[in-house]
This record gives sequence, C-alpha cells and structure tokens, in this order.
Amino acid sequence: MPQCVFLEAGFLGVMLFGLNRVGPKLHFFATLMVATGTLISATWILSANSWMQTPAGFAINDAGQFIPVDWWRIVFNPSFPYRLVHMVLAAYLTTAFVVGACGAWHLIRRTAPRRARKMFSMAMWMAAIVAPIQIFAGDMHGLNTLEHQPAKVMAMEGHYQSHPDGAPLILLGIPNSTDKRVDYAIEVPKLSSLILKHDLNAPLAGLDTIPEELHPPVSVVFWSFRVMVGLGFAMLGIGLWSLWCRYRGTLESNVWLHRAAIVMGPAGFVAVLAGWVTTEVGRQPYTVYGHLLTANSVAPIAAPAVAASLIAFIAVYFFVFGAGTFYILRLMARLPRDPMPDLDEGPLRSSGIMPGLATHGATHTNIQGGRHGV
Repeated sequence: MPQCVFLEAGFLGVMLFGLNRVGPKLHFFATLMVATGTLISATWILSANSWMQTPAGFAINDAGQFIPVDWWRIVFNPSFPYRLVHMVLAAYLTTAFVVGACGAWHLIRRTAPRRARKMFSMAMWMAAIVAPIQIFAGDMHGLNTLEHQPAKVMAMEGHYQSHPDGAPLILLGIPNSTDKRVDYAIEVPKLSSLILKHDLNAPLAGLDTIPEELHPPVSVVFWSFRVMVGLGFAMLGIGLWSLWCRYRGTLESNVWLHRAAIVMGPAGFVAVLAGWVTTEVGRQPYTVYGHLLTANSVAPIAAPAVAASLIAFIAVYFFVFGAGTFYILRLMARLPRDPMPDLDEGPLRSSGIMPGLATHGATHTNIQGGRHGV
C-alpha cells in the first residue's frame, strides 16, 4: 500500500508541475493515473467506513473482538455501493465547479478566451449531467440509510415524534432536543413520507421509538444535511441555467451566470464536508453501528499523549493543505496558455501585440458584434 501511495504522489507531481517538461501525452497519462489511483483509494476507504455504518460478514468472539467470516460481505456491505457512487459523483461535481469558477473568472476578465470558453463549457456540461444523477443517487442512499440506520434519518428529518398518518418534510427550523420538537418549523405536510416511502400516508417512526441515550446529536445532523442538500440543488440550478444559456447561445457572454459560477466554486467542498458530518455524527453513539458504542471504543491512552499527537496532526495538515491551497489558487489565477493561436486574438498578433500583453493593466480585448477593439 505505501508503494501505491508513493506512485500516486509521483504521478500527481507530474500532473501539477510537469506539463512543460514531459509533453502533453505523458502529462495526460499522469493525470489519468492520478484519477485511477484516487478512485481505487476511495473504494477501499469507503468500504471500510461503510462497514462501520452497516457491518456484515463478521462474528464476535468471547473476548469481544470482531472476527472476519466472509470478506465479500465485509467489503461489499449493504451501504457500500450507494456510498461509493454518491461520493465519486460528489468528487466529480466538486471538480467541475472549481474548473467552472476558474473558467468563468477568465471569461469575465476576458483573458485567454479560447481556453476559458473550453474550461467553462466542459464544467457546465458536467454540472448539468451529473447534478441530477447525484440527486437520484442521494435519494437511493437515503432509502438505504432508512433501512439500516433509521435513527440517522430521523435526526436528518427532525422527526422527534412518530407520524402514523404521513410525516411532514421539515424544510427549516430549530431542533429542540429538550422538548423533543423542531421550533419555528417550516414544513410541507406528508412530503417526507412520499420521499422516503413513496406514499403520502405511509407511517414513519420517530426518535420517540428509540432510547434517548441512543439518539444522535440531532441539531448537527439536521443542519449539516440541509447544507448538503441545499448546495446540491443550487448546483442543479446552475447546471440547468447553463443549459438554457447554451440553448440561447449566451453561455460565454452571460456575466451573471459567470458570477454565479465563481460564487459556487467552493460549494462542492462545503457540500462534501457537510455530507461527511451527516454520515459520521449521524452514526453516533456508535463506532460500529448497533454493535460497538463510541464510549466503549476509547483507547487506554493518557490525555497528554492524545493531545500531543492531535496537535502534531493539526500542524502538519495545516502546513500541507495550506501550501496546497495556496499553490492551486496561484495556478487558477495564472493565464491559461494555449500552444495554438487564439482566433479571437488574431488582429492583435497581426498588429505586433502579443496576446498576453492585452490582458494586463487597463488594456483588454473587447469582442462585440464580431468587431475587435483595444
């Protein structure tokens, strides 16, 4: 496994720093290898995490240890396929909106229009195609969670009480775990039953059917779920908006769409984090759902040792992710370079002005109605 990590890191270095050193073909191959390695890593990480959510293929010996019995059932546990698809699609959407924001930024500034148009168009195709698929995949994942982790869904929906004649969909509100209700709730009657059971009048159990000590932290799960879903529908909105602009022929000129794409640039990261918060906090109070409480899985390590390792992790990750974020932002702000002449910049070349020069200071290329002006 360490060899695979180093191999992936090597290809990542070629992808980030090697375009002008190894040529486009080898650079593209390195990019494919990074994508493949990341997908393989995600598969095993999600399999392990999914097993803690929906454990299968194991036995517990007299010492209380989990013993593997069927590795196929362990790896391909009940929630793994749904969570893998949901996470991979989330990664595609996250990447699409980062690329789209970068392309939109250069379209607004009118820098390197040929590359910026290609970046923005490809990103918007990804958003328009993947966002509705992701919403469908998320719905299927939610039904799987209702089957295997009903308490998590109850917390996500804010259902403190059972609803025998159809449960409402609570859009917004303030969970009140003391009085077991959602204060100031804005809700749609019976819509939750329709979504989760495909029947307006289907009964849905609430947290009142579960011992209180086994309730997950409702407020955290309730709000993180809404952040994730809200951003998901916002991504869908951007994708549909881009299709309309593409149909009207204004995809590359609609400044409001470009501004919205820039604002939505980090949305994928926020949605992914909110989704993981929903998953992990919603699993509480269990480490292995239904079998091992978090309180019983604490290691016998002194608090100072835990604090030292935690501080070390924070320092290292802050440096690594800080440096990576700084580099990526610098890379996004740099003018996209194209070895082929840009058709929009032909007159600038013929007049002896280099295309990049027109993008600095107050001098810009303005393309309107087929005429070029500087």
